[in-house]
Amino acid sequence: MMELFTILQKDTYTDSLASLFTMSVLMECEGIESAYAGMATASSKQTMEELGLVNDTVRTAGENDFIIAARAASREAFEAAMAQTKKDAPAVELKLTYSTVEEAVRGNPRANICSIAVPGEYACEVTKQALELGLHCIVFSANVPLEQEREMKELAREKGLLCMGPDCGVANINGAAFVLSSINNRGPFGICGASGCGIQHVAAFLHEAGSGVSQTIGTGGSDLKEPVGGISMLMGIDALENDPGTQYIVLISRKPANSVLHALTARIRQCKKPVVACFMGADRAAVEASGALWADDLDTCAQQALLLIDKEIPFDSDEELTALAQSAIEGMSREQKYVRGIYCGGTYCDEVMQTMQRTIGGIHSNCPLSPDLQLADPRVSVGNTVVDSGEEEFTRGRPHPTLEPSMRLPLIAKEGEDPETAVILLDFILTPPEHIDPAGVTLPALIRTMEAARARGGKIAVVCSVLGTDADLQNVSLQRQKLLDAGVYVCRSNRQAGQLAAKIIQMKKERDEA
Repeated sequence: MMELFTILQKDTYTDSLASLFTMSVLMECEGIESAYAGMATASSKQTMEELGLVNDTVRTAGENDFIIAARAASREAFEAAMAQTKKDAPAVELKLTYSTVEEAVRGNPRANICSIAVPGEYACEVTKQALELGLHCIVFSANVPLEQEREMKELAREKGLLCMGPDCGVANINGAAFVLSSINNRGPFGICGASGCGIQHVAAFLHEAGSGVSQTIGTGGSDLKEPVGGISMLMGIDALENDPGTQYIVLISRKPANSVLHALTARIRQCKKPVVACFMGADRAAVEASGALWADDLDTCAQQALLLIDKEIPFDSDEELTALAQSAIEGMSREQKYVRGIYCGGTYCDEVMQTMQRTIGGIHSNCPLSPDLQLADPRVSVGNTVVDSGEEEFTRGRPHPTLEPSMRLPLIAKEGEDPETAVILLDFILTPPEHIDPAGVTLPALIRTMEAARARGGKIAVVCSVLGTDADLQNVSLQRQKLLDAGVYVCRSNRQAGQLAAKIIQMKKERDEA
């Protein structure tokens, strides 16, 4: 029988990334059923209540206290798990710590960037403090109300400073990778995007082609919504236009609000440097009228950028994908019909659904492209389904699957047990704070799934893409090869993974109906 154990650290601040790391390690330890680590804010306590991790220690904890709670098989199991968090902690020696932003600035007068990873309730106040002290801000904090985001960004604009975020996970400034950014070569391309996954995608292809980035500026996912107004992206264009190391500008986001798109195209029209714009789902004519090179997906965005320096990406041809699909359907039973996608990246989730629906029709999801395809239960697939496992219903009280790949394993096992599953579709996104071997963590579940399908007279095709660079700690080439060696279909990009998955479903249907 599981027992609840807690540790309270009074008046101890721990940032969001450190809290996520602690949760990740705890959840992997033997004898731990569920766990949470974070500052004891009202929203944290609500999450812990939903997870059944509340006792009197949690209830009486103050907002300045750090709390760890876990359901464990025994005190010994809990203490062993806590010991593991200390053993696995990154070997970083913090020579100086500060209680306030003001103290940190006094101690480091040459600093010009503040990276903020506080609970969302505090993000606006801390960001405004940093801006008032003359610091550009990278705000990793999430769950910040749009009116507060607007307030932060208006102050940044008034001060002539960049406010990247809230919910900014990717920024690479003057060669320094912040938060979840991959490690990239330096080069002539400045990227500004509301999609961290999109920025990573294009930057990785530039890196692989032997080029690189001057700067990458993440705006946060809500910047191009009507209430915020695209303030950070407009300022990002200004910054990149004025940056001597940037020759070309690349802009990336999901579809902006109409008024924001109008403001962006007006600014692009005045830009003195070539611009590639990937505003997925936006009005192509309006974007091209601004003088920007149009890209309707991330692959095309990377390709358009590389064409500016006379380079190309060798994507697989339609004939090559068709041959792979033909080999994939050999051995599948008539009962197998559907693709089941389990995604880490929200932008990748959107992109793969848009790609596949052109061939196999609408895709059900917890974040669908149209309301009629909304899943009633995100854990119960219907027909062709792709879920974003980074959404709140999966991550409440748990690390994001980009940081902790084991979070997807129960979903993989569940889809593998469904006799109607023909394809399991995945994305792998490499980042410095992530597990050192995400493919290795995931492969045992995939192999069990493929073996179980063969045992019942069928065959499951696992299709994926891996995003990252050879400079990342995990090394994208090694991760891809590990998956290939296990019989996984590894595609050059997420879009091509979607194309292959859709071809498998289409060709399987045609074979069964012949």
